[in-house]
Amino acid sequence: MEIKARVPGMIVDVKVNEGDHVEVKDVLMVMEAMKMEQPIPSPVAGEVVELRVQKGDRVRSGDVLAVVE
Repeated sequence: MEIKARVPGMIVDVKVNEGDHVEVKDVLMVMEAMKMEQPIPSPVAGEVVELRVQKGDRVRSGDVLAVVE
């Protein structure tokens, strides 16, 4: 499942690595948007198979941040 940014912002922290197993609601990364830090939780349990962003990256609404299968 592709995890997408809901709003534009900047990635301020990445909490997982590729290959990590995550559960539903585990925080994958933290994004700053509108001067507020927002955690990005996993909507599904599975393995992080791809991280498409790193700390400091700016993202737009709809950008794919990670893939969890």
